Amino acid sequence: MPRKLSLALFLLAAIFLFLVVMTGRNTSWDKKITTGEYYFPGLKDEINDVSLIKISQSGNTFEIVRLDNEWILKNKDNFPADTNKVKTNLIAASNAIKIEPKTQRQHLFTKLDLEDASLPNAKSYLMELYNDNNKILASVIVGKRIPNLIKRGEFGVYLRNPSSMETWLVSGNLNASDGVKNWISTRLFDLVPDNILRLHVSRGDRTPLKFGRDPIDNNKFRMVDFLSGIETRTSIGLRSVMRQFLKVEFRDMREGDTYNLRPDADIEIETIDNYTINLEVYNEPIGQGAWVFVSKTDHPDQIKNIGYEFYLDQNSKDEFIIKLEHVLKVD
Repeated sequence: MPRKLSLALFLLAAIFLFLVVMTGRNTSWDKKITTGEYYFPGLKDEINDVSLIKISQSGNTFEIVRLDNEWILKNKDNFPADTNKVKTNLIAASNAIKIEPKTQRQHLFTKLDLEDASLPNAKSYLMELYNDNNKILASVIVGKRIPNLIKRGEFGVYLRNPSSMETWLVSGNLNASDGVKNWISTRLFDLVPDNILRLHVSRGDRTPLKFGRDPIDNNKFRMVDFLSGIETRTSIGLRSVMRQFLKVEFRDMREGDTYNLRPDADIEIETIDNYTINLEVYNEPIGQGAWVFVSKTDHPDQIKNIGYEFYLDQNSKDEFIIKLEHVLKVD
């Protein structure tokens, strides 16, 4: 190789190495923060002082407020939040560990869902934690969640300081958004078939469906007062239908409306503890979903639902509404 060419290649390599070193030295991460630290260093000591959680996106604000020892959803007619879910999110924030610094380039923020949360159609959320004195204890833009971050079942999430360009991937199951599923239990019932003594479903002029216990074997279910000569599914099959009904989750909730029309379905549940739960189902006037209204109950886990109604999308509605074909014998 000619001497001049070798010298030129050497100089190019030296210049490239110099630029790499200088780029590393100019990176702000190394001067201010280190991988492995808590993202919110002081939050663990103040976590019990949090009394208000604000989640903002595109001009809308969702608030979870602590009253005494309970949490409520201020934007959802003060419906009680699931304390365990609130605590899980707060603990996840206080335990968030910096895993890897990410981009500081603003045009790449959208790839991590870390754009300005106030923008129209933003996918990011601004989460703010306040104490009783209205002091902000933590403020962060929450982006995409990453499953199986370090090991199976462990989550990570992208975060950005609202007042800077620093973005981080952190460990922790922080699932903060304005979706009700992150703050309340979305199961209509915390029941299984063994908790049920009888279940009655009425749908207008259609054949009423009455699930009851077999008088010979109380551990088995059968259809009561059913169509003469028509065979139904076995007890195992009926259990499966009831199990699907009981595990349905709702997608939204609101304060109960006043209906001047007949329900599309009436459901009455009696538990083995002699509690009753009465439900009314109203199909959406426009759309394929339905609203479930708790009209009456003395069940301790359902009393909080009195006066509220819960939205089922089409898939959940199809699982919740038990129909004649669901109980007929399958050949």
